[in-house]
Amino acid sequence: MTLQELLILLASSKDIWFGVIGGMVAYLFDYNRAKREGNEDFVFVLPSMVINMIMGGFVAYLVGTGLDTDVAYRDIIVGISGVTAYNILLLASEIDLEAIVYKVFGKYIKKKKD
Repeated sequence: MTLQELLILLASSKDIWFGVIGGMVAYLFDYNRAKREGNEDFVFVLPSMVINMIMGGFVAYLVGTGLDTDVAYRDIIVGISGVTAYNILLLASEIDLEAIVYKVFGKYIKKKKD
């Protein structure tokens, strides 16, 4: 792999890295806030931080592919989506996003034959 190919690979995965770093920042922020407030129930767990980082990368990838590359403040929007990934997915589960998507796009989704 040449240096040029490596730079192309890094540039194409920029959104994912913004999200991964954003997920790490969000977890460390929550950990620091819990320690400041004296919450001893919140302990640092590396697998939890890794899961938050993966969710951040996933959400940032989805947001990044939905935005054109010439949108103003695109990188900031992608980074913020990585930081708030856990909250976005929590909101999606609480509002029953599956039912809303099926209601909106139901006519395009093929129903299973039982």
